[in-house]
Amino acid sequence: MFHRPVTPSLCPIRAEWVLYDMAPSNPSDDPQVSLDEDDQEELKEIIVEFLSRYEGLYEKRIQKLIFYGEIYTAQKTGQRLTDATFIPYMYGPFSEVVRQALDDLKSEGRVQIREDGQYATSLDGGDLSPKKEYLISRIHEETRRMSTDELVKHAKDSWLWQNFDQEEEMDFAEYIDEVIMPPEMRNRIGEPDRDPVDDPDLENLLSS
Repeated sequence: MFHRPVTPSLCPIRAEWVLYDMAPSNPSDDPQVSLDEDDQEELKEIIVEFLSRYEGLYEKRIQKLIFYGEIYTAQKTGQRLTDATFIPYMYGPFSEVVRQALDDLKSEGRVQIREDGQYATSLDGGDLSPKKEYLISRIHEETRRMSTDELVKHAKDSWLWQNFDQEEEMDFAEYIDEVIMPPEMRNRIGEPDRDPVDDPDLENLLSS
């Protein structure tokens, strides 16, 4: 069976520090968020796909990778990678939905927590459409050499971070409508650096 190469962990720090610095201080004040069953299952598959490309990841980095993926996917397709809700927090975007998905994966035995506190999986990847797997491969190529602090800075430089208050739910639909130019418009103007994911036959990239 083919096993894809994995990237060594980039976060050699104590797990309790990572968990503490990324979670809202008062969970009872968090927005009440949930996904329907299909969206939650897909989010779990996306997490497994990311984890399969590393030896292990702390939750903080998983959260930031998925947020990076949301921005990347919006810019490339005018759509979202997941339906997870995010709020701005001191240490970068945080999603209670992502945390719940990690808890579910651990309970199911598909993800383990190592002695150093990192999440890991022995699976070769998630059960995703080829199009989403392709997207995650591109996201991984862009981020695998970035530190978690660099991912946090990238998130804090985003329109989403700068236009929503701390612990206020970020509105990705507004971001896409107000900031992101739709792929078909980019195609019409002949953008020279157009990504293959923008090709007309991939227009419905995230709907399959």
